[in-house]
Amino acid sequence: MKTILKNAMLKSTILKNTVFAVSLSVSTVGLMTVPTLSAQAAVPTNESLLNLVKVTKVVEMMNDMSSDSGITDQVTQSMLSSLPNENLSADQRQRLEEIVSKYSKEMTNNGDRESVNQQVIQVYMDTAKQHFDQTEVDAQIAFYSSKAGQSIINKQPAMMKDYMTKVMPIVMEATMEKVQDIMPRMAADIKALKLEE
Repeated sequence: MKTILKNAMLKSTILKNTVFAVSLSVSTVGLMTVPTLSAQAAVPTNESLLNLVKVTKVVEMMNDMSSDSGITDQVTQSMLSSLPNENLSADQRQRLEEIVSKYSKEMTNNGDRESVNQQVIQVYMDTAKQHFDQTEVDAQIAFYSSKAGQSIINKQPAMMKDYMTKVMPIVMEATMEKVQDIMPRMAADIKALKLEE
């Protein structure tokens, strides 16, 4: 049962990390598609990058995605599907669901959110400086400050929720296939080290 619970927790952690990574990557996708700045281009100022983070609502979008109750439900269902429950009574199944739900909520609860937010902003700024010059940052601020730009930004969370609902089963199935293939081999390699002797 310990192994089953560990596998369920691993599956849940993979799901949460995948959701976080996808939501963050959507808000920063431009950073990955622009060539590194040439030496002559003006490096964006911290002030302008903070303004870009603000108008594009990077932090709010990330927080909305990571605290979404739908994601917690997905984590819960993912964990439950990996536990053997066919031989359980109705009462046992109910108690199992309550336990898994409790810990799923705990895993998706970001108590250290402010610290994580500051790190996300710093990484965004550092990365943006490698890819955007000041003119490009100013252009993004101008667009995302416009009515159309804000409309796009405001629609992103709902769009991402719909997207995640459709893509997560695909990602989870592929990830779990890899985990199921790799874990026994990795465990055998670790056992071969004879670490407990």
